[in-house]
Amino acid sequence: MGLQGLPPVAFQQRTNRAAPLFSYPRERPPAGSLDVQITVAPTLSLLYDQLSEQGDTSRLGVLRETVDLAAQATVRQAQQLAGYVGHNGRAWPSHLEITPVIHPAVSGIPGTRLHLHLFIGPTAIVVDDGHRYNIDRGALSDALDDIYVCFRSSIEETTTERFNDLGLDWGPPRPSAPSEILNPPLFRDLTSTEYFLEPCTGLWGSEYEIWLAPSDEYRRDSRDRELRAAQRPGAGAVDLEQRRRKRFGWL
Repeated sequence: MGLQGLPPVAFQQRTNRAAPLFSYPRERPPAGSLDVQITVAPTLSLLYDQLSEQGDTSRLGVLRETVDLAAQATVRQAQQLAGYVGHNGRAWPSHLEITPVIHPAVSGIPGTRLHLHLFIGPTAIVVDDGHRYNIDRGALSDALDDIYVCFRSSIEETTTERFNDLGLDWGPPRPSAPSEILNPPLFRDLTSTEYFLEPCTGLWGSEYEIWLAPSDEYRRDSRDRELRAAQRPGAGAVDLEQRRRKRFGWL
C-alpha cells in the first residue's frame, strides 16, 4: 500500500490489549473504520461444506471454534505489531479498537468462503497518557502479511490437532504453493487457490475502506515462487502417499 510506519517511541508490550470497536451484529462500525479482510485456505471452506452435507454437527462446532480462536489470536497479533497512533512524527503504543467478524460467504462465489473481517477504528488511545489520536496506518500496513500468516497458521495447527482422527494434513498442493488441506484431498476440488477474487462487500457494501491481507507484494512474491518452482525438474502435484509416510515416520 505504499505506507510505512513511523518510528516508535517504545515498542508494544504484550500486556497491552486491543479494545472492542463495536458489538456485532447489534451495532455497526463507526465512520472511518478500516475493514481488513483475511481469507482462510479455500479447502477449509470445502471441509466446512462437506461436514455440513454430512450433518456432522460435532465437527462443525469444532471447526467454528477453531476459526474463532484463530480470529482472537489475530486480534492480539494486530495489536502487538500495529498498535500505534501517529503523533508529532512518532508512533506511540496505543490500544487499538478491533472487532473481528467471521464471515462465511463472498459475493459471486458459490458455497462457503470463510474469511475474517478485522474492523479497526480510525483512532486509538495512547497507553501512557490516555489521549486519542489517529492510528498509525503505516504500522498496520507493514503488519498485514504477519497478520495473515498468524490467522492461517493458527487454523492449520489447531485443525491438525483437533481433527487428528481424520488424519487431516496440511501442505502445499504444488511446490511453493500456499498450504491447503491435502488429506482428505479436498484441494483436488479447487478451481482456484487465489487469496481473494474480489473484496467482500457482503456486510456493509463498500462503506468502509477495505484492505486485503496479505499485501499485493506478498501475493506477487508467492506467485513468482510458485512459478519458479513449477519450472524445476521433477516439479508436479503432491505425492500424498509419500507425505503420509514421512508424517508417520515410515520413510
